[in-house]
Amino acid sequence: MSELQKKQFSILVVDDNKENLKVVSNFLKTEGYQIALSLNAADALNILQENEIDLILLDVMMPGVDGFTFCRQLKKDKKLADIPVIFLTAKAETADLVEGFQAGGVDYITKPFQKEELIARANNHIALAHAKKMISRQALQIREINRTKDRLYSVIAHDIKSPFANISMLISTLAEGYLDPSSEEYDEILQNINTSTQETYSLLENLLHWTRSQTGNLEQSPEALNVAELITNTCRLMEPHAQRKQIALHHHVSDGLVIMADSNMIRSVLQNLVNNAIKFTKPGGEVRVEASEQNDEAVIEVKDTGIGIPEENKKKLFKDEGQLTTRGTGNEKGSGLGLLLAKDFVLRNNGSIGIESKEGKGTSFTLRFPL
Repeated sequence: MSELQKKQFSILVVDDNKENLKVVSNFLKTEGYQIALSLNAADALNILQENEIDLILLDVMMPGVDGFTFCRQLKKDKKLADIPVIFLTAKAETADLVEGFQAGGVDYITKPFQKEELIARANNHIALAHAKKMISRQALQIREINRTKDRLYSVIAHDIKSPFANISMLISTLAEGYLDPSSEEYDEILQNINTSTQETYSLLENLLHWTRSQTGNLEQSPEALNVAELITNTCRLMEPHAQRKQIALHHHVSDGLVIMADSNMIRSVLQNLVNNAIKFTKPGGEVRVEASEQNDEAVIEVKDTGIGIPEENKKKLFKDEGQLTTRGTGNEKGSGLGLLLAKDFVLRNNGSIGIESKEGKGTSFTLRFPL
């Protein structure tokens, strides 16, 4: 382990003898470690609670709380239990060594200290602690990958397979020639195919964006974005969907609003929010997208007069804890990923997202970005 790497690790030395602290500190500082010093268990505990410590060198014979007792206390604390403890002691009897290991220590260094031995033991246990952390991180990454994979399969199995089956059935009905192309029923089937295709494409697009964001493969390219253009283009894209549901879609944006953000991400956010607003608004309702400058921020609001969100579901909207999906007022399906993506993309672009909603009254999502 290089000296540069060692600077990333901190060692706490606890000893009631100031001379011992000075000696041990000097030995370890020459190795490049960050050092914290304490004369007693109480101060040591404060240091541990306020700092990230990788290794503890702990004197056994201390007034008040001795080293063995203090070590036992640490091992009962979930946040501190994994920090390795090396005892510093002149007590080298077998019974003392056994008691130290039973208390949770990983090693002993006998007084008076030998520089080479102290450094070698510290290096070994720092390396072991580092390896253990790396293994824990890798295990967490594997769990996240598996969770992403399971979510991916679930969405494919339930939310994409079903619409494709419906589209296939409708196309087969037309292909078999049982319906007159000039009939009202024929037009209705074509409209259903068109609607199902657009909804499925939207689901698939969200799924791909979400998978890339979870696996770290999503590129981000901030640029100056005209908020008025973004909102106008989004509303133009979503207008046919709103018309099909007989919902009024309006937008109003103050001139001159420009933010630094990734164009694709912010477009995805706006499309998801406007699509959701239309999805959960009944025919005859209204969706409004407004943007203005407030306190040196661009504030974008997507409001609807829809069915609203139950209070118990608000806290779940932006959490990836399985699928929270609700069918729209036109029986539209969703993957539950749209709002997760919106939050992720907004945060990646130094923004914030908030929500206000009342059942039966409507919902308002508010985005804030630095100008």
